[in-house]
Amino acid sequence: MAVRQDEPRGEQAVNKVSTPLAGAWVGTSVPRIGGDRYVSGQVEYAADLIPKDAFYLRVVRSPVAHAKIKRILVERAERSPGVLAVITGQQVRQISRPMPTRVPRERFPGYLDTYCLAGDEVLYVGHPVVAIVAETANDADAAVSLTDVEYEELPAVLDAEDGLKPGSPQARLAWNTNLVAGDKIRQGDVEAAFAAADHVVRGTISFAPATSAPMEPRCYFAEWDKKRSKLTLTGTMQQPHPTRWMIAEVMSLLEAQVRVVATDMGGTFGLKMVGHPEEALVAILSRHLNRTVAFVENREECFLANAREQTHHFELAANANGKLIAFRDRMVADVGTISAVGGWLMAMVSPTVIPTVYDIPICAVDSFLVTTNKPPWQGVRGYGKETGNLAVERAVDLMAVQLGMDPLELRRKNLLPKSAFPHRLPSGHNLDSGDYEGGLDQLLEIFPRDRWEAVRKEKASAGRRIGIGFAFELTPEGASFPGSMPSGFETSTVIVDPTGTVRVSTSVTSPGSGNETGIVQLVADVFGVHPELVSITQGDTDITPVGGGNTSSRSLMFGGAAAVLAARDIRDKISTYVSHLLELPADQLQYAGGLIRSRDTAHSIPFGQAVHAIYTQAFSAAAGVDLPLQTSKTYRASNVRHVPDEHGRISSYPSFPYSVHAAVVEADPETGHVRVLDYAAVHDCGVVVNPGLVEGQFKGAIVMGIGAALWEELQFGPDGALTTNRFKTYVLPRSSDIPLLRVGHRCTPSPFHPLGMKGAGESGFGGAIAAITSAVSNALGEQGQSLSLIPHRPERLLALMSGGTL
Repeated sequence: MAVRQDEPRGEQAVNKVSTPLAGAWVGTSVPRIGGDRYVSGQVEYAADLIPKDAFYLRVVRSPVAHAKIKRILVERAERSPGVLAVITGQQVRQISRPMPTRVPRERFPGYLDTYCLAGDEVLYVGHPVVAIVAETANDADAAVSLTDVEYEELPAVLDAEDGLKPGSPQARLAWNTNLVAGDKIRQGDVEAAFAAADHVVRGTISFAPATSAPMEPRCYFAEWDKKRSKLTLTGTMQQPHPTRWMIAEVMSLLEAQVRVVATDMGGTFGLKMVGHPEEALVAILSRHLNRTVAFVENREECFLANAREQTHHFELAANANGKLIAFRDRMVADVGTISAVGGWLMAMVSPTVIPTVYDIPICAVDSFLVTTNKPPWQGVRGYGKETGNLAVERAVDLMAVQLGMDPLELRRKNLLPKSAFPHRLPSGHNLDSGDYEGGLDQLLEIFPRDRWEAVRKEKASAGRRIGIGFAFELTPEGASFPGSMPSGFETSTVIVDPTGTVRVSTSVTSPGSGNETGIVQLVADVFGVHPELVSITQGDTDITPVGGGNTSSRSLMFGGAAAVLAARDIRDKISTYVSHLLELPADQLQYAGGLIRSRDTAHSIPFGQAVHAIYTQAFSAAAGVDLPLQTSKTYRASNVRHVPDEHGRISSYPSFPYSVHAAVVEADPETGHVRVLDYAAVHDCGVVVNPGLVEGQFKGAIVMGIGAALWEELQFGPDGALTTNRFKTYVLPRSSDIPLLRVGHRCTPSPFHPLGMKGAGESGFGGAIAAITSAVSNALGEQGQSLSLIPHRPERLLALMSGGTL
């Protein structure tokens, strides 16, 4: 979108990232491996790989939010052209087992087996009821319309607060409560702190439900090999090994009888984690029919991926000079239907980030997770951290108004100092490192605040509502939940071939983010070779080691660290040989530029020559070297604690990247439309391996956060049916909606990570939501203090600007 000449812009930041890691490749923007295939349209996504002889699965879904299934009539569907099978929930129970949950059963209010098709009760509009397999997708769709299901409707719970009330209907008949889980976080005497405070602000901030909306919906196809009694499941799976475990459990197979292959993906943002019913259905039906069965999700089904709906009722206390002393929050989350997917755990994460980057000594947070008759929560970027962050940032902005204090100075006054790390949050999380004030100073170097303040005042006289907002964001990464599958580790295997080429096989996968390039850079630096000599394999459970896959920004932080540990182990073996050859101590050898050389002399040998000699002189010069040059290593984070501390708290995240944001918006008083005029942010994810990839992730998260703050919302009708089922009604940001994004990098290495790294896949998202909210509130002036619902859609802002309420 064009920018008026009277609107100032900062210069594009030039980011040169330094790193404490020695090497030629870490810290440089090596082009993404295979990036040319993506931009030229040569990538084969899952749907491109479906065999020509495959049959297609379609699902009959419930049209009602809550009901008993009285009768299913499938005769007409079975006689429909091209149909091979029509399977009901009762039949599925005869040929398969329940889908295991990836989180501990004891977290449920009364565990019930979850199958891939409903049995005698449907729990939301869209709940799978009948599976149909036909020769073509069109034949399957036609048969869906010929299936008759008789329902006895039951009262539906469509509001979380209502679901908590005594006498509320039950969202699931077998449960005697709608409260799935809850948590109480306490630190200090909250009542006394609020009673003694000079200033107290109170507010509410609610998040409408939203989704991840990747470009590529989900797709799976399963091939049962009857002769070998082995199933191959291929598709959009960001967690191949957990998916293999789930399929083996469902089908009563050994894990060795299941191969899962994750394809190139067109984004996921959390959607493609393990536990979707269609993953199990294609596998079950492939064996049942001894045919290849494929499922390609349509966009309407993709929008059933529900997440984020929650409300925070918060209070913040401060003394007369602006020192924040206490924070209190009551959070109620509508987590929809509980399914085999662990998306509802996002709401458990939300309160754990409080009070984020601020030195607020006294806290009390009560959280309530309520099951309703809406679609299940699926994983989505931010994973709950964005909501806890916004509750804190919103409270700080309101306190700045009450104190008549500059919002940045109030933040600066209350930031945790650099000397405070490691720092324990009230939730038990152990913050690893940070330089919050330094990040704020760096932001003000690239964001022209004074110029924007002048423009804001000048244009106010003409009726233009320009607002400037700021926000910090704390983004725990590397989730290591106790009892989950798997829990907080990743594995990599490194092989050096006789020709001197290097192969890496790792348990982490790439959803399109390019993490494979970063892992290659790390390994190339260990051996001092060009990245072109290093290849990497991901996503195939038959040839990659066990691990969690892609989730919680663990790819480089866990998988990359494991690859470095394995590579260093092999390098030590190579050094044993070379030290004998050059008659030098192994610790005096240096690997760089394709050579192994002495640090102090001119002696050297090409890396490939040394490797070839080791393989060919195993009984002479290389007699002391273990062969082959191959090893596997597992990285398990040290900054995780699953044993409760004296307050009964654990710490399930090892790294804590953060960012600070500035946004300028204009709110049109006639239409309510918000235009983003300027945006700058500084982030710190510790050691940066590939600045280009990290910056791409960070900017992408900011854009996603802007969309979440202003437009993106899943809407449900009074019957619980989704009404935003396509991109015309679920509004995403366009390129013309986004200004130039200027970002800065900062590096405070994590002392708990062997390479100083922190996660980098989600930072920016929550900060953008909070900064945009801060800017919109600033643009609306006194009316902006009543903002209480995300996203800030035009009709809501018009109501506020006209003197109404939300």
